[in-house]
Amino acid sequence: MKFILIGTVLLVGVVFAAGKFYLYYKVSDGVDSAVLAMSPYAEIEYGGISSTITGELTVDDVKVKIKGYRDGFSIGRLGIDTPSFLTLLSLSDLAAGTPSASSGAPEYFGFIAEDMRIQTTADYYTDLYEASIKKLAPTDIRQRGVQCVGKYGYSPKALKALGYDEIIVSMTVGLRQGESNFITEMNIDAVDMLNLDMNMQIAGNLMSGVASGPYYRPKMSDLTLKITDQSLNARVEKYCTKLGLTPAQILAARLNALQYRGKLNGIEFDEYVIDPYKEYLAGKSTLIVTAKPREPLDLARIEKYKPSDVPALLNLEAVAQ
Repeated sequence: MKFILIGTVLLVGVVFAAGKFYLYYKVSDGVDSAVLAMSPYAEIEYGGISSTITGELTVDDVKVKIKGYRDGFSIGRLGIDTPSFLTLLSLSDLAAGTPSASSGAPEYFGFIAEDMRIQTTADYYTDLYEASIKKLAPTDIRQRGVQCVGKYGYSPKALKALGYDEIIVSMTVGLRQGESNFITEMNIDAVDMLNLDMNMQIAGNLMSGVASGPYYRPKMSDLTLKITDQSLNARVEKYCTKLGLTPAQILAARLNALQYRGKLNGIEFDEYVIDPYKEYLAGKSTLIVTAKPREPLDLARIEKYKPSDVPALLNLEAVAQ
């Protein structure tokens, strides 16, 4: 029995190693082709390709330098997440045009972008920020409160003042079909800034809906956003105070920024969001925002409503913890 067990473990190890070898050469050709295709726009290097028995396949130690810019950025791991190593092999066959009997859409599919690093003084970030401000042309951009709370995004100068020399972000996105809803789960973790968890559910079977044609309109049945502060709130408070703002002025600036972001999405937040948001700013670490429309809602319909009516339409509320 002992020898059978050892033999089984060795066999599994050999099969897994062979599968990894097969995947490496299948994927490396595709990655090299993608790097070549991007060469007119960016110089891309990577350290290797990894796969796990749990179903992850990643390109590791990616370094990118956009053409025309001096500075670059890096990504620790970039790839996909599937239910198992066997799923990876099936997807590899499908991509190569030689589908196996088990090939097809997996029950779960995810994207991984881990340890993305951007220097706050990078020339491309400065250009991107300045271009966005030029396009928006906001009349209040020079106000101290606007700058320190990042109403239109944080400038390189503001990020430096907040104590960030480098922005480090990891992100995962998962897609799966449930019994009655298509579920999208996303997590964004910005080191020493904040963590965002999102769960959105679309009523029905999304794949069947998309296949039905261009008139299909997905309808949201449930949305949960969980925001966890990781020191950003305290940094903003400190920076705004250093610029000479009073606590009341800082709060007003932050609420103004919140309403601006709501306006971009056609929403005027009411007290069911604003009051918990104030508690979150006052020291509670987590803000949970939920939208649970009484019936699944076509989000394209939101623009047909007055922004002040949208919170009731979405049954939108929040809680600070």
